[in-house]
Amino acid sequence: MIKNEEFLLKKAEAGNIRAIKTLARLYDEQSGRWTDEPKVGESVSIDELFANMNREENEPSKEKAFKWFMRGAELLDPECMYEVGYRIYDAIGCCKDEEWSSRGAKSFDWYLKSAQAGYVPAMRITAYMYDGLAVDKNEPESFRWYMAAAEHGDKQSVAEVAKCYALGKGTTKNFDEADKWLAKLNDEDYRSTLHELVRVNQEDKLMWLDRLIEFGDAIALKYKADVYAEEKKFPEALELYIKAGNDDPEGYNHEILAEALVQAGSIYYTGDTGEQNYDLALKYYKMAAHKKYIKAHVHCGKMYYARGEFDKAKKYFNYAANTRERFPFVNRINGVAREYMGHICEKQGDMAEAYRWYGLASEDYNNQAMKLKMADAYFYGDGVSQDVAKAIALYEEAGQYPSHEYYLEAQTKLAWIYELGQGVDKDLAKADEYWANLPPEYKPARA
Repeated sequence: MIKNEEFLLKKAEAGNIRAIKTLARLYDEQSGRWTDEPKVGESVSIDELFANMNREENEPSKEKAFKWFMRGAELLDPECMYEVGYRIYDAIGCCKDEEWSSRGAKSFDWYLKSAQAGYVPAMRITAYMYDGLAVDKNEPESFRWYMAAAEHGDKQSVAEVAKCYALGKGTTKNFDEADKWLAKLNDEDYRSTLHELVRVNQEDKLMWLDRLIEFGDAIALKYKADVYAEEKKFPEALELYIKAGNDDPEGYNHEILAEALVQAGSIYYTGDTGEQNYDLALKYYKMAAHKKYIKAHVHCGKMYYARGEFDKAKKYFNYAANTRERFPFVNRINGVAREYMGHICEKQGDMAEAYRWYGLASEDYNNQAMKLKMADAYFYGDGVSQDVAKAIALYEEAGQYPSHEYYLEAQTKLAWIYELGQGVDKDLAKADEYWANLPPEYKPARA
Protein backbone atom coordinates (compact mmCIF):
# COMPACT_ATOMS: atom_id res chain seq x y z
CA MET A 1 0.00 0.00 0.00
CA ILE A 2 1.34 3.43 -0.97
CA LYS A 3 1.57 5.90 1.89
CA ASN A 4 -1.00 8.72 1.45
CA GLU A 5 -2.27 6.97 -1.71
CA GLU A 6 -5.85 8.24 -1.23
CA PHE A 7 -4.64 11.84 -0.77
CA LEU A 8 -2.40 11.62 -3.85
CA LEU A 9 -5.19 10.07 -5.91
CA LYS A 10 -7.53 12.97 -5.15
CA LYS A 11 -4.92 15.56 -6.13
CA ALA A 12 -3.89 13.59 -9.23
CA GLU A 13 -7.49 13.17 -10.36
CA ALA A 14 -7.87 16.94 -10.01
CA GLY A 15 -4.99 17.39 -12.50
CA ASN A 16 -2.15 18.27 -10.12
CA ILE A 17 0.98 17.44 -12.17
CA ARG A 18 3.22 17.02 -9.15
CA ALA A 19 0.80 14.52 -7.58
CA ILE A 20 0.40 12.72 -10.92
CA LYS A 21 4.16 12.20 -11.29
CA THR A 22 4.63 11.26 -7.64
CA LEU A 23 1.86 8.68 -7.85
CA ALA A 24 3.16 7.29 -11.16
CA ARG A 25 6.67 6.89 -9.76
CA LEU A 26 5.42 5.25 -6.56
CA TYR A 27 3.47 2.70 -8.61
CA ASP A 28 6.58 2.24 -10.74
CA GLU A 29 8.64 1.45 -7.63
CA GLN A 30 6.06 -1.17 -6.63
CA SER A 31 6.15 -2.78 -10.08
CA GLY A 32 9.34 -4.74 -9.38
CA ARG A 33 10.95 -3.31 -12.51
CA TRP A 34 14.60 -2.46 -12.77
CA THR A 35 14.69 1.06 -11.34
CA ASP A 36 17.49 2.32 -13.59
CA GLU A 37 16.52 0.31 -16.67
CA PRO A 38 18.22 1.81 -19.75
CA LYS A 39 16.05 3.80 -22.14
CA VAL A 40 16.15 3.65 -25.93
CA GLY A 41 19.70 4.16 -27.16
CA GLU A 42 21.31 3.78 -23.73
CA SER A 43 23.86 1.12 -22.87
CA VAL A 44 24.25 -0.91 -19.70
CA SER A 45 27.07 -2.87 -18.11
CA ILE A 46 26.96 -6.66 -18.03
CA ASP A 47 27.08 -6.57 -14.22
CA GLU A 48 23.97 -4.38 -14.06
CA LEU A 49 22.20 -6.61 -16.56
CA PHE A 50 22.83 -9.79 -14.58
CA ALA A 51 21.96 -8.09 -11.29
CA ASN A 52 18.48 -7.31 -12.58
CA MET A 53 17.60 -10.46 -14.51
CA ASN A 54 15.50 -12.24 -11.90
CA ARG A 55 13.24 -9.53 -10.53
CA GLU A 56 9.62 -10.47 -9.92
CA GLU A 57 7.47 -7.88 -11.65
CA ASN A 58 4.00 -6.69 -10.68
CA GLU A 59 1.95 -6.10 -13.82
CA PRO A 60 -0.97 -4.21 -12.17
CA SER A 61 1.48 -1.68 -10.69
CA LYS A 62 3.11 -1.21 -14.11
CA GLU A 63 -0.31 -0.55 -15.63
CA LYS A 64 -1.17 1.98 -12.91
CA ALA A 65 2.17 3.75 -13.42
CA PHE A 66 1.52 3.98 -17.16
CA LYS A 67 -2.01 5.26 -16.60
CA TRP A 68 -0.77 8.19 -14.52
CA PHE A 69 2.19 8.99 -16.76
CA MET A 70 -0.29 9.07 -19.65
CA ARG A 71 -2.52 11.42 -17.68
CA GLY A 72 0.46 13.74 -17.19
CA ALA A 73 1.38 13.48 -20.87
CA GLU A 74 -2.16 14.47 -21.87
CA LEU A 75 -1.69 17.53 -19.68
CA LEU A 76 1.46 18.28 -21.77
CA ASP A 77 4.05 17.61 -19.08
CA PRO A 78 7.32 16.97 -21.00
CA GLU A 79 8.71 14.43 -18.54
CA CYS A 80 5.48 12.42 -18.59
CA MET A 81 5.47 12.48 -22.41
CA TYR A 82 8.99 11.02 -22.29
CA GLU A 83 7.95 8.29 -19.82
CA VAL A 84 4.95 7.38 -21.98
CA GLY A 85 7.18 7.08 -25.05
CA TYR A 86 9.56 4.84 -23.16
CA ARG A 87 6.80 2.59 -21.83
CA ILE A 88 5.02 2.26 -25.18
CA TYR A 89 8.32 1.37 -26.86
CA ASP A 90 9.04 -1.47 -24.41
CA ALA A 91 5.37 -2.41 -23.76
CA ILE A 92 5.68 -1.65 -20.04
CA GLY A 93 2.20 -1.55 -18.53
CA CYS A 94 0.55 -1.13 -21.93
CA CYS A 95 0.42 -2.24 -25.59
CA LYS A 96 1.13 -5.91 -24.85
CA ASP A 97 -0.63 -7.13 -27.98
CA GLU A 98 0.71 -4.52 -30.37
CA GLU A 99 3.40 -5.20 -32.94
CA TRP A 100 6.69 -3.46 -32.33
CA SER A 101 6.39 -1.42 -35.55
CA SER A 102 3.16 0.14 -34.27
CA ARG A 103 4.57 0.70 -30.77
CA GLY A 104 7.73 2.20 -32.21
CA ALA A 105 5.86 4.82 -34.23
CA LYS A 106 3.64 5.77 -31.25
CA SER A 107 6.66 5.89 -28.99
CA PHE A 108 8.48 8.24 -31.36
CA ASP A 109 5.51 10.60 -31.45
CA TRP A 110 5.62 11.00 -27.67
CA TYR A 111 9.39 11.39 -27.59
CA LEU A 112 9.18 14.07 -30.29
CA LYS A 113 6.47 15.94 -28.39
CA SER A 114 8.59 15.81 -25.24
CA ALA A 115 11.66 17.03 -27.15
CA GLN A 116 9.71 19.87 -28.72
CA ALA A 117 8.59 20.84 -25.23
CA GLY A 118 12.26 21.17 -24.22
CA TYR A 119 12.93 17.94 -22.31
CA VAL A 120 16.62 17.19 -22.96
CA PRO A 121 16.63 13.36 -22.56
CA ALA A 122 13.81 13.23 -25.13
CA MET A 123 15.88 15.35 -27.54
CA ARG A 124 18.64 12.75 -27.43
CA ILE A 125 16.29 9.81 -27.96
CA THR A 126 14.49 11.62 -30.77
CA ALA A 127 17.87 12.11 -32.45
CA TYR A 128 18.69 8.43 -31.92
CA MET A 129 15.38 7.29 -33.43
CA TYR A 130 15.81 9.60 -36.44
CA ASP A 131 18.79 7.40 -37.29
CA GLY A 132 16.28 4.88 -38.62
CA LEU A 133 14.74 3.35 -35.51
CA ALA A 134 10.95 3.04 -35.87
CA VAL A 135 10.86 6.01 -38.28
CA ASP A 136 12.41 6.78 -41.64
CA LYS A 137 16.09 7.61 -41.37
CA ASN A 138 16.72 11.35 -41.40
CA GLU A 139 20.33 12.17 -40.56
CA PRO A 140 19.97 15.98 -40.71
CA GLU A 141 17.07 15.83 -38.20
CA SER A 142 19.05 13.40 -36.06
CA PHE A 143 21.99 15.81 -36.03
CA ARG A 144 19.69 18.77 -35.26
CA TRP A 145 18.25 17.09 -32.18
CA TYR A 146 21.65 15.88 -30.96
CA MET A 147 22.86 19.46 -31.31
CA ALA A 148 19.86 20.75 -29.36
CA ALA A 149 20.51 18.29 -26.53
CA ALA A 150 24.26 18.97 -26.60
CA GLU A 151 23.69 22.71 -26.31
CA HIS A 152 21.71 21.94 -23.15
CA GLY A 153 24.72 20.06 -21.73
CA ASP A 154 23.74 16.43 -22.41
CA LYS A 155 27.17 14.75 -22.45
CA GLN A 156 26.09 11.77 -24.56
CA SER A 157 24.74 14.16 -27.18
CA VAL A 158 27.97 16.18 -27.07
CA ALA A 159 29.80 13.00 -28.05
CA GLU A 160 27.27 12.31 -30.81
CA VAL A 161 27.65 15.83 -32.23
CA ALA A 162 31.42 15.34 -32.31
CA LYS A 163 30.94 12.04 -34.15
CA CYS A 164 28.52 13.63 -36.62
CA TYR A 165 31.06 16.32 -37.53
CA ALA A 166 33.88 13.75 -37.71
CA LEU A 167 31.88 11.46 -40.01
CA GLY A 168 29.93 14.06 -41.96
CA LYS A 169 26.73 12.44 -40.73
CA GLY A 170 23.73 14.76 -41.05
CA THR A 171 26.08 17.69 -41.50
CA THR A 172 29.23 18.61 -43.39
CA LYS A 173 32.36 16.77 -42.27
CA ASN A 174 34.38 19.24 -40.23
CA PHE A 175 37.28 18.10 -38.05
CA ASP A 176 37.66 21.53 -36.44
CA GLU A 177 34.04 21.41 -35.24
CA ALA A 178 34.52 17.79 -34.18
CA ASP A 179 37.53 18.85 -32.10
CA LYS A 180 35.56 21.68 -30.53
CA TRP A 181 32.91 19.27 -29.26
CA LEU A 182 35.43 16.58 -28.32
CA ALA A 183 37.14 19.15 -26.10
CA LYS A 184 33.94 19.43 -24.05
CA LEU A 185 34.16 15.76 -22.99
CA ASN A 186 35.83 14.41 -19.90
CA ASP A 187 38.77 12.04 -20.41
CA GLU A 188 36.71 8.85 -20.23
CA ASP A 189 34.07 10.05 -22.71
CA TYR A 190 36.74 11.53 -25.01
CA ARG A 191 38.51 8.20 -25.13
CA SER A 192 35.33 6.17 -25.70
CA THR A 193 34.18 8.55 -28.46
CA LEU A 194 37.49 8.23 -30.30
CA HIS A 195 37.29 4.45 -29.98
CA GLU A 196 33.82 4.58 -31.54
CA LEU A 197 35.21 6.66 -34.42
CA VAL A 198 37.95 4.08 -34.91
CA ARG A 199 35.32 1.35 -35.03
CA VAL A 200 32.96 2.97 -37.55
CA ASN A 201 35.27 5.10 -39.68
CA GLN A 202 37.72 3.14 -41.81
CA GLU A 203 38.62 6.19 -43.91
CA ASP A 204 40.04 8.20 -41.01
CA LYS A 205 40.79 5.28 -38.68
CA LEU A 206 44.54 5.89 -38.41
CA MET A 207 44.04 9.56 -37.60
CA TRP A 208 41.76 8.72 -34.64
CA LEU A 209 44.12 5.95 -33.51
CA ASP A 210 46.98 8.46 -33.49
CA ARG A 211 44.84 10.82 -31.42
CA LEU A 212 44.25 8.02 -28.92
CA ILE A 213 47.94 7.14 -28.85
CA GLU A 214 48.78 10.79 -28.15
CA PHE A 215 46.24 10.56 -25.33
CA GLY A 216 48.21 7.62 -23.92
CA ASP A 217 45.70 4.92 -24.85
CA ALA A 218 47.37 1.49 -24.78
CA ILE A 219 44.54 -0.25 -26.62
CA ALA A 220 44.98 2.16 -29.54
CA LEU A 221 48.56 0.93 -29.84
CA LYS A 222 47.23 -2.60 -30.19
CA TYR A 223 44.64 -1.58 -32.78
CA LYS A 224 47.23 0.34 -34.82
CA ALA A 225 49.44 -2.72 -34.68
CA ASP A 226 46.50 -4.73 -36.09
CA VAL A 227 46.35 -2.28 -39.01
CA TYR A 228 50.07 -2.74 -39.67
CA ALA A 229 49.68 -6.52 -39.45
CA GLU A 230 46.83 -6.44 -42.00
CA GLU A 231 49.12 -4.43 -44.29
CA LYS A 232 51.92 -7.02 -43.76
CA LYS A 233 54.08 -4.38 -42.03
CA PHE A 234 55.15 -6.88 -39.39
CA PRO A 235 58.19 -5.09 -37.89
CA GLU A 236 56.03 -2.02 -37.19
CA ALA A 237 53.21 -4.21 -35.87
CA LEU A 238 55.57 -6.16 -33.61
CA GLU A 239 56.96 -2.97 -32.03
CA LEU A 240 53.48 -1.66 -31.21
CA TYR A 241 52.16 -5.03 -29.97
CA ILE A 242 55.03 -5.25 -27.47
CA LYS A 243 54.59 -1.63 -26.38
CA ALA A 244 50.82 -2.09 -25.93
CA GLY A 245 51.22 -5.35 -24.02
CA ASN A 246 53.73 -3.83 -21.62
CA ASP A 247 51.52 -0.80 -20.97
CA ASP A 248 48.76 -2.18 -18.76
CA PRO A 249 47.13 0.77 -16.96
CA GLU A 250 44.28 0.40 -14.49
CA GLY A 251 40.80 0.59 -16.00
CA TYR A 252 41.74 -0.82 -19.41
CA ASN A 253 40.64 -4.09 -20.96
CA HIS A 254 43.52 -6.33 -19.89
CA GLU A 255 42.53 -9.12 -22.27
CA ILE A 256 42.99 -6.84 -25.29
CA LEU A 257 46.43 -5.85 -24.05
CA ALA A 258 47.31 -9.48 -23.29
CA GLU A 259 46.19 -10.33 -26.82
CA ALA A 260 48.77 -7.79 -28.07
CA LEU A 261 51.48 -9.90 -26.41
CA VAL A 262 50.01 -13.05 -27.96
CA GLN A 263 50.17 -11.37 -31.38
CA ALA A 264 53.80 -10.41 -30.74
CA GLY A 265 54.55 -14.01 -29.83
CA SER A 266 52.80 -15.27 -32.95
CA ILE A 267 54.86 -12.95 -35.19
CA TYR A 268 58.03 -14.47 -33.75
CA TYR A 269 56.53 -17.96 -33.99
CA THR A 270 55.69 -17.64 -37.69
CA GLY A 271 58.74 -15.59 -38.56
CA ASP A 272 56.72 -12.91 -40.33
CA THR A 273 59.46 -10.34 -39.72
CA GLY A 274 62.02 -12.66 -41.30
CA GLU A 275 63.21 -13.86 -37.89
CA GLN A 276 61.57 -17.04 -36.60
CA ASN A 277 62.35 -17.31 -32.90
CA TYR A 278 60.49 -19.84 -30.78
CA ASP A 279 62.15 -18.69 -27.57
CA LEU A 280 60.90 -15.11 -28.05
CA ALA A 281 57.49 -16.44 -29.08
CA LEU A 282 57.26 -18.39 -25.84
CA LYS A 283 58.51 -15.36 -23.87
CA TYR A 284 55.60 -13.20 -25.03
CA TYR A 285 53.05 -16.00 -24.73
CA LYS A 286 54.17 -16.46 -21.11
CA MET A 287 53.95 -12.72 -20.45
CA ALA A 288 50.34 -12.81 -21.69
CA ALA A 289 49.62 -15.94 -19.65
CA HIS A 290 50.92 -14.12 -16.57
CA LYS A 291 48.02 -11.69 -17.10
CA LYS A 292 45.67 -14.70 -16.65
CA TYR A 293 44.75 -14.70 -20.35
CA ILE A 294 43.67 -18.27 -21.04
CA LYS A 295 44.32 -18.08 -24.79
CA ALA A 296 47.98 -17.41 -23.94
CA HIS A 297 48.01 -20.44 -21.63
CA VAL A 298 46.92 -22.59 -24.57
CA HIS A 299 49.71 -21.17 -26.77
CA CYS A 300 52.28 -21.88 -24.04
CA GLY A 301 50.88 -25.36 -23.60
CA LYS A 302 51.09 -26.08 -27.34
CA MET A 303 54.74 -24.98 -27.47
CA TYR A 304 55.72 -27.18 -24.53
CA TYR A 305 53.65 -30.03 -26.00
CA ALA A 306 55.55 -29.73 -29.30
CA ARG A 307 58.82 -29.89 -27.34
CA GLY A 308 57.68 -33.02 -25.52
CA GLU A 309 57.75 -31.21 -22.15
CA PHE A 310 54.40 -32.61 -21.14
CA ASP A 311 54.46 -31.70 -17.45
CA LYS A 312 55.00 -28.02 -18.30
CA ALA A 313 52.37 -28.24 -21.03
CA LYS A 314 49.88 -29.75 -18.58
CA LYS A 315 50.36 -26.83 -16.18
CA TYR A 316 49.25 -24.36 -18.83
CA PHE A 317 46.54 -26.52 -20.38
CA ASN A 318 45.10 -27.39 -16.98
CA TYR A 319 44.72 -23.69 -16.15
CA ALA A 320 42.95 -22.99 -19.45
CA ALA A 321 40.83 -26.12 -19.22
CA ASN A 322 39.50 -25.22 -15.78
CA THR A 323 39.12 -21.45 -16.15
CA ARG A 324 35.64 -20.62 -17.37
CA GLU A 325 35.12 -17.49 -19.36
CA ARG A 326 32.07 -15.39 -18.50
CA PHE A 327 30.56 -16.45 -21.83
CA PRO A 328 32.06 -19.91 -22.46
CA PHE A 329 29.56 -20.56 -25.26
CA VAL A 330 31.46 -18.11 -27.50
CA ASN A 331 34.91 -19.28 -26.47
CA ARG A 332 36.42 -22.59 -27.60
CA ILE A 333 39.59 -22.20 -25.59
CA ASN A 334 38.46 -24.45 -22.74
CA GLY A 335 37.67 -27.25 -25.20
CA VAL A 336 41.03 -26.98 -26.98
CA ALA A 337 42.90 -27.16 -23.67
CA ARG A 338 40.87 -30.19 -22.57
CA GLU A 339 41.57 -31.97 -25.83
CA TYR A 340 45.31 -31.46 -25.37
CA MET A 341 45.09 -32.65 -21.76
CA GLY A 342 43.57 -35.82 -23.18
CA HIS A 343 46.38 -36.22 -25.72
CA ILE A 344 49.03 -35.79 -23.02
CA CYS A 345 47.38 -38.30 -20.68
CA GLU A 346 47.10 -40.76 -23.58
CA LYS A 347 50.80 -40.35 -24.39
CA GLN A 348 51.60 -40.92 -20.70
CA GLY A 349 49.54 -44.12 -20.71
CA ASP A 350 46.69 -42.94 -18.45
CA MET A 351 43.81 -43.87 -20.74
CA ALA A 352 41.06 -43.42 -18.15
CA GLU A 353 42.17 -39.85 -17.51
CA ALA A 354 42.68 -39.25 -21.23
CA TYR A 355 39.11 -40.22 -22.04
CA ARG A 356 37.80 -38.15 -19.15
CA TRP A 357 39.41 -35.11 -20.77
CA TYR A 358 38.26 -36.11 -24.25
CA GLY A 359 34.72 -36.37 -22.90
CA LEU A 360 34.95 -32.85 -21.46
CA ALA A 361 36.38 -31.57 -24.75
CA SER A 362 33.49 -33.13 -26.66
CA GLU A 363 31.09 -30.86 -24.74
CA ASP A 364 32.34 -27.99 -26.93
CA TYR A 365 29.51 -27.67 -29.46
CA ASN A 366 31.98 -26.94 -32.27
CA ASN A 367 34.50 -29.73 -31.63
CA GLN A 368 33.23 -32.39 -34.00
CA ALA A 369 36.55 -34.26 -33.87
CA MET A 370 36.19 -34.94 -30.15
CA LYS A 371 32.51 -35.76 -30.51
CA LEU A 372 33.38 -38.37 -33.13
CA LYS A 373 36.24 -39.74 -31.03
CA MET A 374 33.99 -40.13 -27.99
CA ALA A 375 31.21 -41.62 -30.13
CA ASP A 376 33.65 -44.32 -31.30
CA ALA A 377 34.81 -44.81 -27.71
CA TYR A 378 31.27 -45.42 -26.44
CA PHE A 379 30.35 -47.55 -29.44
CA TYR A 380 33.31 -49.92 -29.08
CA GLY A 381 33.81 -49.57 -25.31
CA ASP A 382 37.29 -48.18 -25.89
CA GLY A 383 38.49 -46.34 -22.77
CA VAL A 384 34.94 -46.01 -21.44
CA SER A 385 32.06 -48.36 -20.68
CA GLN A 386 30.26 -49.33 -23.88
CA ASP A 387 27.06 -47.31 -24.36
CA VAL A 388 25.54 -47.41 -27.85
CA ALA A 389 22.86 -44.84 -26.99
CA LYS A 390 25.53 -42.30 -25.99
CA ALA A 391 27.51 -43.19 -29.11
CA ILE A 392 24.50 -42.52 -31.35
CA ALA A 393 23.84 -39.17 -29.66
CA LEU A 394 27.47 -38.11 -30.21
CA TYR A 395 27.51 -39.34 -33.82
CA GLU A 396 24.42 -37.17 -34.33
CA GLU A 397 26.23 -34.15 -32.91
CA ALA A 398 29.39 -34.86 -34.90
CA GLY A 399 27.36 -35.17 -38.10
CA GLN A 400 25.22 -32.12 -37.53
CA TYR A 401 26.82 -29.76 -40.09
CA PRO A 402 26.98 -30.87 -43.76
CA SER A 403 29.91 -28.52 -44.42
CA HIS A 404 32.05 -30.04 -41.67
CA GLU A 405 34.84 -32.49 -42.43
CA TYR A 406 33.41 -35.14 -40.08
CA TYR A 407 29.87 -35.02 -41.48
CA LEU A 408 30.20 -37.92 -43.93
CA GLU A 409 31.97 -40.17 -41.44
CA ALA A 410 29.39 -39.61 -38.70
CA GLN A 411 26.41 -40.00 -41.04
CA THR A 412 27.92 -43.21 -42.49
CA LYS A 413 28.40 -44.75 -39.05
CA LEU A 414 24.83 -43.91 -38.06
CA ALA A 415 23.53 -45.45 -41.29
CA TRP A 416 25.45 -48.70 -40.72
CA ILE A 417 24.33 -48.93 -37.08
CA TYR A 418 20.70 -49.13 -38.19
CA GLU A 419 21.43 -51.03 -41.41
CA LEU A 420 23.07 -53.88 -39.47
CA GLY A 421 21.34 -53.48 -36.13
CA GLN A 422 24.59 -52.83 -34.23
CA GLY A 423 23.59 -52.45 -30.58
CA VAL A 424 20.06 -51.41 -31.63
CA ASP A 425 17.17 -53.06 -33.38
CA LYS A 426 17.74 -53.31 -37.12
CA ASP A 427 15.77 -50.49 -38.78
CA LEU A 428 16.18 -50.10 -42.55
CA ALA A 429 13.81 -47.12 -42.68
CA LYS A 430 15.94 -45.31 -40.10
CA ALA A 431 19.10 -46.32 -41.97
CA ASP A 432 17.63 -44.85 -45.17
CA GLU A 433 17.24 -41.49 -43.43
CA TYR A 434 21.02 -41.40 -42.99
CA TRP A 435 21.86 -42.91 -46.40
CA ALA A 436 19.80 -40.08 -47.93
CA ASN A 437 22.33 -37.60 -46.50
CA LEU A 438 25.22 -39.37 -48.25
CA PRO A 439 26.33 -39.84 -51.86
CA PRO A 440 24.37 -42.67 -53.57
CA GLU A 441 27.43 -44.92 -53.85
CA TYR A 442 27.69 -45.09 -50.06
CA LYS A 443 24.46 -47.09 -49.71
CA PRO A 444 24.96 -50.88 -49.90
CA ALA A 445 22.96 -53.15 -52.18
CA ARG A 446 20.27 -55.08 -50.32
CA ALA A 447 19.14 -58.59 -51.10
